[in-house]
Amino acid sequence: MSDTVTYLTIHACPPHRVRAVATALEDHWLVDVDGSARKTLQIGEPYTIDTSEVDELADDLIETAPEMSFTAQTDPTDEWLGSLRRYVPALHRFEASCDHDGSAVFTTAQVRELDLLAPEARLARLGVPWSTAIEAMPTGDVIEPEPYATCWIPSTGEITVLAAGPDGADVGVTPACVTAVDDDGNLASSAAADAALAGCGFLRVNAWEALNATCRAWGTDVYWTTDNTDASTAPAPA
Repeated sequence: MSDTVTYLTIHACPPHRVRAVATALEDHWLVDVDGSARKTLQIGEPYTIDTSEVDELADDLIETAPEMSFTAQTDPTDEWLGSLRRYVPALHRFEASCDHDGSAVFTTAQVRELDLLAPEARLARLGVPWSTAIEAMPTGDVIEPEPYATCWIPSTGEITVLAAGPDGADVGVTPACVTAVDDDGNLASSAAADAALAGCGFLRVNAWEALNATCRAWGTDVYWTTDNTDASTAPAPA
Protein backbone atom coordinates (compact mmCIF):
# COMPACT_ATOMS: atom_id res chain seq x y z
CA MET A 1 0.00 0.00 0.00
CA SER A 2 1.09 3.56 -0.66
CA ASP A 3 1.71 5.94 2.24
CA THR A 4 -0.03 8.69 0.21
CA VAL A 5 -3.75 9.24 0.64
CA THR A 6 -5.95 10.37 -2.25
CA TYR A 7 -9.29 12.08 -1.63
CA LEU A 8 -11.99 12.20 -4.28
CA THR A 9 -14.99 14.50 -3.86
CA ILE A 10 -17.75 14.35 -6.47
CA HIS A 11 -19.56 17.65 -6.83
CA ALA A 12 -22.06 16.79 -9.56
CA CYS A 13 -22.98 13.74 -11.63
CA PRO A 14 -26.00 13.13 -13.85
CA PRO A 15 -28.04 10.15 -12.65
CA HIS A 16 -27.55 8.17 -15.85
CA ARG A 17 -23.76 8.16 -15.25
CA VAL A 18 -23.98 6.95 -11.63
CA ARG A 19 -23.44 3.24 -12.36
CA ALA A 20 -20.47 3.89 -14.65
CA VAL A 21 -18.83 6.18 -12.08
CA ALA A 22 -19.55 3.78 -9.21
CA THR A 23 -17.91 1.00 -11.22
CA ALA A 24 -14.86 3.21 -11.79
CA LEU A 25 -14.66 3.91 -8.05
CA GLU A 26 -14.84 0.18 -7.36
CA ASP A 27 -12.03 -0.41 -9.87
CA HIS A 28 -9.87 2.13 -8.01
CA TRP A 29 -10.81 0.66 -4.60
CA LEU A 30 -12.48 3.88 -3.50
CA VAL A 31 -15.65 2.02 -2.58
CA ASP A 32 -16.45 -1.59 -1.76
CA VAL A 33 -17.96 -3.69 -4.51
CA ASP A 34 -21.70 -3.26 -4.10
CA GLY A 35 -24.13 -5.86 -5.38
CA SER A 36 -27.14 -3.57 -5.11
CA ALA A 37 -29.36 -3.28 -8.16
CA ARG A 38 -29.08 0.52 -8.21
CA LYS A 39 -25.97 2.48 -7.31
CA THR A 40 -25.67 5.68 -5.26
CA LEU A 41 -22.94 8.33 -5.26
CA GLN A 42 -22.16 10.65 -2.35
CA ILE A 43 -22.01 14.28 -3.45
CA GLY A 44 -19.77 16.60 -1.47
CA GLU A 45 -18.40 13.83 0.79
CA PRO A 46 -14.84 12.59 0.10
CA TYR A 47 -13.95 9.04 -0.83
CA THR A 48 -10.43 8.04 0.25
CA ILE A 49 -7.83 5.54 -0.93
CA ASP A 50 -4.16 4.89 -0.15
CA THR A 51 -2.67 5.70 -3.54
CA SER A 52 -0.77 8.41 -5.36
CA GLU A 53 -2.30 7.75 -8.81
CA VAL A 54 -4.43 10.90 -8.81
CA ASP A 55 -3.91 11.65 -12.52
CA GLU A 56 -4.93 8.13 -13.56
CA LEU A 57 -8.06 8.45 -11.43
CA ALA A 58 -8.93 11.86 -12.91
CA ASP A 59 -8.39 10.60 -16.47
CA ASP A 60 -10.63 7.58 -15.88
CA LEU A 61 -13.44 9.65 -14.38
CA ILE A 62 -13.42 12.22 -17.19
CA GLU A 63 -13.50 9.48 -19.79
CA THR A 64 -16.26 7.62 -17.94
CA ALA A 65 -18.52 10.60 -17.26
CA PRO A 66 -17.44 13.85 -18.95
CA GLU A 67 -20.55 15.57 -17.54
CA MET A 68 -19.51 15.13 -13.90
CA SER A 69 -17.56 17.56 -11.70
CA PHE A 70 -15.04 16.48 -9.07
CA THR A 71 -11.97 17.30 -7.01
CA ALA A 72 -9.17 14.75 -6.56
CA GLN A 73 -6.18 15.46 -4.35
CA THR A 74 -3.29 13.64 -2.73
CA ASP A 75 -1.78 14.53 0.62
CA PRO A 76 1.73 15.99 0.73
CA THR A 77 4.56 13.80 1.98
CA ASP A 78 7.70 14.78 3.88
CA GLU A 79 9.41 15.36 0.53
CA TRP A 80 6.71 16.48 -1.89
CA LEU A 81 3.69 18.75 -2.04
CA GLY A 82 0.32 17.15 -2.71
CA SER A 83 -1.47 17.15 -6.06
CA LEU A 84 -4.77 18.90 -6.69
CA ARG A 85 -6.95 18.08 -9.71
CA ARG A 86 -10.35 19.66 -10.34
CA TYR A 87 -12.71 19.11 -13.21
CA VAL A 88 -15.83 21.05 -14.23
CA PRO A 89 -17.11 20.33 -17.76
CA ALA A 90 -17.46 23.97 -18.83
CA LEU A 91 -13.99 24.82 -17.46
CA HIS A 92 -12.16 21.55 -18.16
CA ARG A 93 -9.24 20.64 -15.87
CA PHE A 94 -7.39 22.56 -13.19
CA GLU A 95 -4.08 21.27 -11.84
CA ALA A 96 -1.89 22.54 -9.03
CA SER A 97 0.23 21.45 -6.11
CA CYS A 98 -1.56 21.59 -2.76
CA ASP A 99 -1.11 21.49 1.02
CA HIS A 100 -2.75 19.17 3.56
CA ASP A 101 -5.95 21.24 3.43
CA GLY A 102 -6.24 20.80 -0.34
CA SER A 103 -5.44 24.46 -0.99
CA ALA A 104 -3.42 25.21 -4.11
CA VAL A 105 0.22 26.14 -3.43
CA PHE A 106 2.41 28.19 -5.76
CA THR A 107 6.14 28.85 -5.85
CA THR A 108 7.61 32.34 -5.70
CA ALA A 109 8.43 32.13 -9.41
CA GLN A 110 4.83 31.18 -10.22
CA VAL A 111 3.49 34.07 -8.13
CA ARG A 112 5.71 36.48 -10.04
CA GLU A 113 4.33 35.09 -13.30
CA LEU A 114 0.79 35.57 -12.01
CA ASP A 115 1.48 39.24 -11.31
CA LEU A 116 2.11 39.75 -15.03
CA LEU A 117 -1.22 38.29 -16.14
CA ALA A 118 -4.51 40.02 -16.81
CA PRO A 119 -7.01 39.66 -13.92
CA GLU A 120 -9.15 36.96 -15.59
CA ALA A 121 -6.12 34.91 -16.60
CA ARG A 122 -4.69 35.25 -13.09
CA LEU A 123 -7.93 34.02 -11.49
CA ALA A 124 -7.97 31.05 -13.88
CA ARG A 125 -4.38 30.13 -12.99
CA LEU A 126 -5.36 30.29 -9.32
CA GLY A 127 -8.34 27.99 -9.90
CA VAL A 128 -10.92 30.53 -8.75
CA PRO A 129 -13.51 29.79 -11.51
CA TRP A 130 -13.48 26.10 -10.52
CA SER A 131 -13.92 26.90 -6.82
CA THR A 132 -16.76 29.32 -7.58
CA ALA A 133 -18.58 26.83 -9.80
CA ILE A 134 -18.20 24.02 -7.26
CA GLU A 135 -19.43 26.16 -4.35
CA ALA A 136 -22.70 26.72 -6.22
CA MET A 137 -23.36 22.99 -6.75
CA PRO A 138 -25.87 21.22 -4.48
CA THR A 139 -24.91 18.38 -2.15
CA GLY A 140 -26.67 15.12 -1.37
CA ASP A 141 -26.71 11.65 -2.86
CA VAL A 142 -27.40 10.87 -6.51
CA ILE A 143 -29.04 7.54 -7.23
CA GLU A 144 -28.88 5.55 -10.43
CA PRO A 145 -32.14 5.74 -12.44
CA GLU A 146 -34.40 2.73 -12.77
CA PRO A 147 -33.00 0.55 -15.58
CA TYR A 148 -35.29 -1.02 -18.19
CA ALA A 149 -34.65 -4.39 -19.79
CA THR A 150 -34.38 -4.11 -23.57
CA CYS A 151 -34.61 -6.75 -26.30
CA TRP A 152 -33.17 -6.44 -29.82
CA ILE A 153 -33.69 -8.83 -32.74
CA PRO A 154 -30.75 -8.00 -35.05
CA SER A 155 -32.19 -9.94 -38.02
CA THR A 156 -35.32 -7.77 -38.12
CA GLY A 157 -33.96 -4.67 -36.39
CA GLU A 158 -36.79 -4.68 -33.84
CA ILE A 159 -35.86 -3.09 -30.47
CA THR A 160 -38.27 -3.15 -27.52
CA VAL A 161 -37.76 -1.46 -24.17
CA LEU A 162 -39.80 -3.45 -21.70
CA ALA A 163 -42.31 -1.74 -19.40
CA ALA A 164 -40.93 1.74 -20.05
CA GLY A 165 -44.09 3.28 -21.52
CA PRO A 166 -47.29 4.66 -19.99
CA ASP A 167 -48.92 2.21 -17.57
CA GLY A 168 -45.96 -0.13 -17.93
CA ALA A 169 -46.38 -0.69 -21.67
CA ASP A 170 -43.44 -1.80 -23.76
CA VAL A 171 -41.81 0.85 -25.96
CA GLY A 172 -40.83 0.10 -29.54
CA VAL A 173 -37.75 1.96 -30.78
CA THR A 174 -37.47 3.25 -34.32
CA PRO A 175 -35.85 3.19 -36.81
CA ALA A 176 -35.32 -0.54 -37.24
CA CYS A 177 -31.67 -1.55 -36.80
CA VAL A 178 -30.84 -4.63 -38.85
CA THR A 179 -27.40 -6.05 -38.00
CA ALA A 180 -25.68 -9.31 -38.84
CA VAL A 181 -24.67 -11.99 -36.34
CA ASP A 182 -21.94 -14.32 -37.64
CA ASP A 183 -21.80 -18.09 -37.32
CA ASP A 184 -19.84 -17.81 -34.07
CA GLY A 185 -22.53 -15.66 -32.49
CA ASN A 186 -20.67 -12.36 -32.76
CA LEU A 187 -22.69 -9.19 -33.23
CA ALA A 188 -21.39 -7.14 -36.16
CA SER A 189 -22.10 -3.74 -34.61
CA SER A 190 -24.41 -2.19 -32.06
CA ALA A 191 -23.82 1.40 -33.20
CA ALA A 192 -27.11 1.76 -35.08
CA ALA A 193 -29.11 0.24 -32.23
CA ASP A 194 -27.42 2.48 -29.67
CA ALA A 195 -28.10 5.53 -31.84
CA ALA A 196 -31.77 4.58 -32.23
CA LEU A 197 -32.11 4.19 -28.47
CA ALA A 198 -30.43 7.55 -27.90
CA GLY A 199 -32.82 9.14 -30.39
CA CYS A 200 -35.71 8.00 -28.19
CA GLY A 201 -34.08 9.28 -25.00
CA PHE A 202 -32.50 6.02 -23.81
CA LEU A 203 -28.89 5.33 -22.82
CA ARG A 204 -27.49 1.80 -22.89
CA VAL A 205 -26.20 0.75 -19.46
CA ASN A 206 -24.16 -2.35 -20.23
CA ALA A 207 -23.00 -4.44 -23.17
CA TRP A 208 -25.44 -6.24 -25.44
CA GLU A 209 -25.57 -9.96 -24.64
CA ALA A 210 -27.16 -12.86 -26.49
CA LEU A 211 -30.38 -13.96 -24.80
CA ASN A 212 -30.53 -17.42 -26.34
CA ALA A 213 -28.25 -20.11 -27.74
CA THR A 214 -29.03 -19.16 -31.33
CA CYS A 215 -28.06 -15.51 -30.68
CA ARG A 216 -31.26 -14.44 -32.37
CA ALA A 217 -32.27 -12.14 -29.51
CA TRP A 218 -29.95 -9.76 -27.67
CA GLY A 219 -30.54 -7.88 -24.47
CA THR A 220 -29.24 -5.02 -22.36
CA ASP A 221 -30.49 -2.47 -19.81
CA VAL A 222 -31.19 1.17 -20.64
CA TYR A 223 -32.00 4.39 -18.75
CA TRP A 224 -34.11 7.36 -19.55
CA THR A 225 -31.59 10.17 -19.96
CA THR A 226 -34.07 13.04 -19.50
CA ASP A 227 -34.66 14.63 -16.11
CA ASN A 228 -38.36 13.86 -16.31
CA THR A 229 -38.58 10.08 -16.27
CA ASP A 230 -42.31 9.89 -15.63
CA ALA A 231 -43.86 7.20 -17.80
CA SER A 232 -46.19 9.77 -19.40
CA THR A 233 -43.16 11.28 -21.19
CA ALA A 234 -42.23 7.97 -22.82
CA PRO A 235 -42.62 7.73 -26.60
CA ALA A 236 -45.73 5.92 -27.73
CA PRO A 237 -45.15 2.23 -28.45
CA ALA A 238 -44.43 1.62 -32.12
